[in-house]
This record gives sequence, structure tokens and C-alpha cells, in this order.
Amino acid sequence: MKVAWSSSHAEFLISDSYYFSTLEQESRKRGIEIAEVADFDELFRYPVIVFNYSEKPFDEPEIKAIERAVEDGKRIIFTAHFNNKDNVAEICNAVAERFGMRLKMDEVVDENNFDEGDCRMVITSRVEAYAQGVNQVVFPYSAPIEALHPDVRVVVRGEESALTGSRERAPIMAAERKMPSGGSLVVCGSCLFWDNYSIMRKDNLAFSINLLSM
Repeated sequence: MKVAWSSSHAEFLISDSYYFSTLEQESRKRGIEIAEVADFDELFRYPVIVFNYSEKPFDEPEIKAIERAVEDGKRIIFTAHFNNKDNVAEICNAVAERFGMRLKMDEVVDENNFDEGDCRMVITSRVEAYAQGVNQVVFPYSAPIEALHPDVRVVVRGEESALTGSRERAPIMAAERKMPSGGSLVVCGSCLFWDNYSIMRKDNLAFSINLLSM
């Protein structure tokens, strides 16, 4: 199993061992090879492609290439951050909205279910996809996601005690639009759930492996 981890749009890099050594090592133990790929066109040689906190906008030909890849059976994963930090949510939305999803310029907090004394380190058991071996995950500093299309499915949702800044209850924090080909676009409101600080908390490792391989 091979995964392309993009460095084509100024993403957080899998080669940055300070943040992602655990994900890289634990993936390799399970037969998942994560390759850091700088050339945008080269990404589409891989069945799974990750854009982890893209800070460089996507132009129209690139968005069209992503659309074709999903229609052809690729899984493409975008991750973002709360309150549109570094304009990443807006950059992701240029792609996500083509698939019926939108990251809101907002945040998710939960004053009942959180980790490390920080209500933005949201804990939830409502993992509705990629959930094999997963009871709870920590989803830190997440943007909420709006489903704009009836075929969008929830991947991770906050508990009933979770709120957005605009007081929306139990917001979506990760969502997916699947195509008849089996391809899909996954949008995660957090880019930190699989970094070294979070990945060994709760069942984040199992969820991350599922997301890359299932």
C-alpha cells in the first residue's frame, strides 16, 4: 500500500520527524509506505493522496485534476485548522465545495469532553466511518464542516456537548463524499489529529491507519 503525501502546496511534511515520525513509522509497520511527493502531477500515481494543511492555493487545472482522480477511484484527503488559520480552510474549500462540503471559518470546543485541559482538544466517540478498532478520537483545533450535498457522509462528529463558536451543537469535524468508482474526497477540520502530539491519544492511531488504508 502506497500513499502520496503532498509537498506541492506548502503542506506540513511527513518528513518532518518532529511532528510526523510516529505516523510514518507506525504506517510502515503495517505495510503502508508514505512517500513525500513535491510534483503535483506525480501525486496521481498513488491510490491515496494527502494534502495536509495546504497553504498554497489550487488553480483551476489542479482542481479539475483532483476531481478526475476521485472520479477514477482515488481517495484524496484534505486537512485544515480552526478559524481559517493561514487561510488553509479557504484554500481547502476551493476543492471541497466541488464535492459538496465546506469548512466553516469557525472552531469546535467541548467543555465536557476534552484532553490536556484544553477544550479545543475535542474528544468524541462519534466516529462514523473508518472506525474499525476505534472507540474515541481526539480531534484538536478543528474547524466545523458543513455538508452541502445529500451524498456527503459524516466521518467524525462532536458529542452533543461540542459546540462551534456560533453555538452549533455536535458539529461535523470530518466528512467524505464517495463516488460510484469507490474514489472519495475526505475533508478533516483538524490537521493535528495524526501528529506526534495527538496520534497516540485515544484511538487516533487506529483511525489514522484506517483513513490511509481502508
